[in-house]
Amino acid sequence: MLAKIKWKLSEKMYIIPLIVLVIWTVTPMIWAFSASFKTKVEVYETPPTIIPNLMNFSNYMTVFNYDHFWRYLFNSTFLAITSTIIAVVASILAGYAFARYAFKCRHLLLMLILIPRILPRASLIVPLFAGISMVGLADTYLSLVITYTATAIPMATWILAGFFKVIPKSLEEAAAIDGAKSWQIMWYVIVPMSLPAILTVSIFSLREAWNEFPFALAFTQSQEMRTLPYQLFMLRDSMGMQDWPVVLAFTIVSILPLLILYLIFEKRVVNGITSGAVK
Repeated sequence: MLAKIKWKLSEKMYIIPLIVLVIWTVTPMIWAFSASFKTKVEVYETPPTIIPNLMNFSNYMTVFNYDHFWRYLFNSTFLAITSTIIAVVASILAGYAFARYAFKCRHLLLMLILIPRILPRASLIVPLFAGISMVGLADTYLSLVITYTATAIPMATWILAGFFKVIPKSLEEAAAIDGAKSWQIMWYVIVPMSLPAILTVSIFSLREAWNEFPFALAFTQSQEMRTLPYQLFMLRDSMGMQDWPVVLAFTIVSILPLLILYLIFEKRVVNGITSGAVK
């Protein structure tokens, strides 16, 4: 009986690190959300409290009334959606080619496309800035769309290539026998069966473009081209004395769209990550 109890306890021991990880991750978010409703003085009170003495919505009103805030929101949304669409389409084609066609040096090329992900992003800024300035694309949407797309394609291609490999070739052969062309096989057979993986890489690409900061800082100069992460960084200089409630309110507003999106598609994202391995 004692041995059975010990076995059950040891079987559940994995819960402890999970609880620690959840607390470590969620606690700063809870504190930030709580502090965004506090006054500037209340944030520094000791001991700190999770529940504000009085819910202060003026911090969010300050954020929404901030100069060019809606422009920053548009920039982040436009860049994230545009680069995600281009990256996903390119990754579908590349992933399918790596999964289905046994061309020479296929595995070496698949490995080499990960180099942009291995290199520190800071090390890419100077050569990319030189190239962008040379062709006259500095301080433009196109420069950011290109760089965001290029950084999203490698990982998306790897995920999709692994997923495409487990799709039976017999389905494509049956469609070809019925007279389907290559693009019809891709659109009506491969894409519908790969929706979990496509949704996964879309969420990842959207998140990376939405949160991207170094490239936006390096490749743009005008205030109208700033994104939400860029402006969040600039708040520290533009506000003089740090107003943490406003900064945290700006942070919550910035991450909330992605958080809602991930919560909606959480199960499909997890399925997209694990499907290739399970099958």
